[in-house]
Amino acid sequence: MAIEFYVNNTLQKAEKGETILSALNRIGISIPTLCNMAELSPTGACRLCVVENADNGNLITSCSTPVSANLRILTHSPEVIAARKTIVELLLTNHPENCLYCDKSGDCELQKLAEELNIREKLFYGNKIFGKTDRSSPGIVRDMSKCILCGRCVRICEEILDISAIDLINRGKNTSIETVFQKGLYYSDCIHCGLCVTACPTGAILPKSNLNQLIEKLGDTKISKSIVVSSASIADMASKYGIRKYEEARNYIMAALHDIGFEKAYTMSLFSDFFISEAATAILEKITKPPKPLIITDCPAVKKYIQTKDPELSQFVCKIPPSQQIAAKLLSIEQKTDLLVSVSPCIAHKYEAVQTQNTNKGVPEIDFVLTSGELSKLLKTLGVSLPYTKKETPDKPANSDSSAGVFFETKHGITEGIVRELSLRSGLSIQLNRILEIKPEKDFAEYEFDLNGSKYRVAAVYGIENFKKYRTQILKDNYLFVEVRSCRYACLDGCGQSQSVDIENTKRLRKIIVEYDEKNSNNSAGKNPNIKGFYRSNNIDRIFNND
Repeated sequence: MAIEFYVNNTLQKAEKGETILSALNRIGISIPTLCNMAELSPTGACRLCVVENADNGNLITSCSTPVSANLRILTHSPEVIAARKTIVELLLTNHPENCLYCDKSGDCELQKLAEELNIREKLFYGNKIFGKTDRSSPGIVRDMSKCILCGRCVRICEEILDISAIDLINRGKNTSIETVFQKGLYYSDCIHCGLCVTACPTGAILPKSNLNQLIEKLGDTKISKSIVVSSASIADMASKYGIRKYEEARNYIMAALHDIGFEKAYTMSLFSDFFISEAATAILEKITKPPKPLIITDCPAVKKYIQTKDPELSQFVCKIPPSQQIAAKLLSIEQKTDLLVSVSPCIAHKYEAVQTQNTNKGVPEIDFVLTSGELSKLLKTLGVSLPYTKKETPDKPANSDSSAGVFFETKHGITEGIVRELSLRSGLSIQLNRILEIKPEKDFAEYEFDLNGSKYRVAAVYGIENFKKYRTQILKDNYLFVEVRSCRYACLDGCGQSQSVDIENTKRLRKIIVEYDEKNSNNSAGKNPNIKGFYRSNNIDRIFNND
C-alpha cells in the first residue's frame, strides 16, 4: 500500500515500511551516509543521513526511520547541512591528516563527504586518539588510526557471515574495533574473505600491498620472473581502461608485463582448466559410489570457513587446490622460474599462498600475490598505460586456454565449466552456446543436465550466508556436486579489484567475459591441447587425489 508524504514541499509516494532514505534514493535525492549499507540492518549511528521534520524542526535519521503518512521533510535545509558538516568536521578532528600517503585517497568516503560539504578549514581541535596497526594477516592491514567507528566492518562480519572476527570494545572516547583478546586478525576467526575491506569507507582496512618489494625484485636482472594473471583481473582492467574485448585487454597486459621485466606471462584460465579437468574426474568417480554431497570450490575463504566453523563438512570438500596453487605446482614442473607472481581479484589468495601446504620448507611457492588494484598501480608506477602500444599472447602453455577457464571466475562459472567437461567426455559436441541456462541473479541455483542417458542435478551457492542457509538442502538433496563461493558475484566483485565493488560494474565485467566465451570455439577444458598433452606426457589421468 502506497503512503503519501512530502519531500521539500513536493508530494511523493513510498511503500509501507519503506525507510525515508530508501524512498529518497528511489526518487533521485542523494543523502550522505557512512554507517549505512544496503545489505545491513540500519543503525542511524553516524547520523549523516539526518533530514528535517518540517512540522517540528526535529532532525531524524532517514536510514532507520520509516515513512509515515503526511510526513513533511526537508532534505537540505540550512539546519540539516549544518548538522552534517559538524559531524564530518568532528570526524576529521580525530582523523590522520596524511591523505597524500593513504592508499584510499581519491576513493575515501570521508574525503568525498568533506568535499561535497565544502569543508575547507579546521574548526575543531583536540588530542587525536591513534589506534594501533594490525599487520598480522597476510592479506589485510587494519590501521585503526583511520577508523571512524561506523561499524560497517563489524556488522558485515556478524550479520552476513555470522563470524564476528572483530567487534566494538570499550565505551566513549576509548571505543575501538578489535579482534578477540586483541591478538591480531590472523589469530582470530577471520576467513579472509575481504568483505570488511569492501565495507570500510576509509583507509582503516585495506589489502596488504607487496608492490614495493616486487618492484625492487623486478630490477634484479639475475633472476627469472614469471607472472600469472586472473581472468577477473583482466576483465577489471578492461572495464577500467575502456577496452571492450577481453582478448584485447589480455594481450595488452601480457605485452606490458613482458616489457616491465617478466620473461613469462600467463593467464590463470589455463590453470582453471586443470581445476575443471580434475574436478570432472573426481565427479565421474563419485557417480559409481554411494551418493554423498561433493562440495567444489576454489575459494580459500570458503575452505577456511568450513575448516573453522563447520568442520563436519570437510569430508565432502573436493581436495583440489585453487587455480593459483595449481599454477604454482605445475609451473615448478614445466617452467622453472626464480620469482613467481600471481594476480588475483581477492585477498583470500594472499592468505592461501602462505599456508603450510603451499610452502616448500617454509617458503611460499608463490613469491607475491598482487590484487587487481596492485597490478594497475604497478603498471602506472613503471610508466605503462592501457591500452598499451602493442599486444602479445600469453606464453606457452597458457596460449591455448579455453573460454571455460575464463568463464570459470564468473558466477556459476565452475558449474558450467565442469558440466561442459563431463558432456565432452560423454561424447556430446559442445556448441558455442552454454549447456546450462545460467542464472547470474541467483545466489542459490539448481541445474539439471543429461549425461549418458541419465539426469543429474547440481547446485551453485554464492555468499557464506547463503551457504549456511541452504546447508541442510545441500546435504540431503543428492546433488552430483555443489559449487560454493564466498562472494556474491564470484571473483568479479572480489575485494582486490581496482574499481569499487557495485552491481553495475560487476555486470560490465561479466559482459566482457561472456562475450568472449560465446564466440570462442575452444570452450571446454578438454579441448585445451596443453591440458591433454600434460596428462599424456606425464602418463597420468589426474594430479590431485580427492581421498
